[in-house]
Amino acid sequence: MDLGVHCPVNRGFAAALRHARAVGCEAMQVFPYRRHQTHSAGELAEFRLAREASPVRRLLAHSRFAPCLASRREARRRRSIELLDRELRLAAALGAEALILHAGAYSEDSDREEGLRLAAAAVCEAWERGGSRLPVLFENVPGGGRRLGAGLHDLAELLAPLRRAGIPCGACVDTAHAWAAGFDVAVAEGMLRFLSRLHRVVGADEVRAFHLNDTRALLGSQRESHAVWGRGFLGTEGLRVLLARPEYADRPGIVELPLGADLSDALAALTYVRACGI
Repeated sequence: MDLGVHCPVNRGFAAALRHARAVGCEAMQVFPYRRHQTHSAGELAEFRLAREASPVRRLLAHSRFAPCLASRREARRRRSIELLDRELRLAAALGAEALILHAGAYSEDSDREEGLRLAAAAVCEAWERGGSRLPVLFENVPGGGRRLGAGLHDLAELLAPLRRAGIPCGACVDTAHAWAAGFDVAVAEGMLRFLSRLHRVVGADEVRAFHLNDTRALLGSQRESHAVWGRGFLGTEGLRVLLARPEYADRPGIVELPLGADLSDALAALTYVRACGI
């Protein structure tokens, strides 16, 4: 895999690229924008040129907002479509190869089936409006309540309408979220079972990226609690199995760190993951 980290954009995209280079990234991930912040065409072009001239070969963008794409509330859903349209446009202008997003949650007076249909339709509309042609990757989530995407069948059902509409799409698999959803990916056998099910339900070719995350959440807890690698529950065994899979050799693998993590944490986490891939 091409390995890297999620880079902070609070000081701008150029600073995010400097962060990626300092950590030794082959790939990087950013939020497309910060609230109330605008970016000039010149700034975006300068970032594209600087990254293309750097060792950072891959760029992923991650939707910043928890979307309400599956909501029955029309105003809320329309606002989510507008935000997604904006993120798709900006991610494309940055030179990202895909935008990763969560499907969100269905409304209290709805159900999972309708929620999946509404979320997929909302992504189709935002993608058609933007004209960016950027691939969309749905990420698996820890689960809980009305959230969509914890089950692998959810991902398959979200992707099917996009493929029928001719929209480039796929899945981004988060190891910490898989663990929190009940898949024991910490051990070799558990990771192999998870990947077998992933290939059967979603398809190996549909998995376009990974979030290689450790976690302090308990197995099956449906909680989000990222940890610096080596400080959580996942360890090396399952990670070694994943990194050894030849079908994923050309995928980007992004490490996401908990809030408050600094450059030294990013370096330590990426070093840990790299050692597992040797």
